[in-house]
Amino acid sequence: DAAVLAVVDGWFAAMRAKDRPAFVAVMHPDSTFFAMRQTDDGWTQVRRNRSELTEALLTRPGEIIERFIEIPTVLVHGPIATVWGRYDISIDGKRLHCGVDSFNLIKDGASWKIANASWTIEPEGCPK
Repeated sequence: DAAVLAVVDGWFAAMRAKDRPAFVAVMHPDSTFFAMRQTDDGWTQVRRNRSELTEALLTRPGEIIERFIEIPTVLVHGPIATVWGRYDISIDGKRLHCGVDSFNLIKDGASWKIANASWTIEPEGCPK
């Protein structure tokens, strides 16, 4: 469990540091990402591949801090794993939104890689 969670924590740290090599290194080359944004009319979906997500996050101005706001659930079975938990994200100390992160990882040789992730983007109802 610790090795799997360390990959996700490393992803957050690389995002914060805008460390492109470290950010990309923990993702599988074919990884996909889905953001589900809560709106007044329901949910809208944004899909990105690894390159698109890297550009969107690491070129954004300001210090981005994403973190779990509770202890995430980590499930591991052989070469697959899931990390699921509530998070919040801020830029330069101002909270943007919160939601739930769901990461799926695979064992790629000796290391864990993020195969895909999805998350909700909930602008209202974030914990204080």
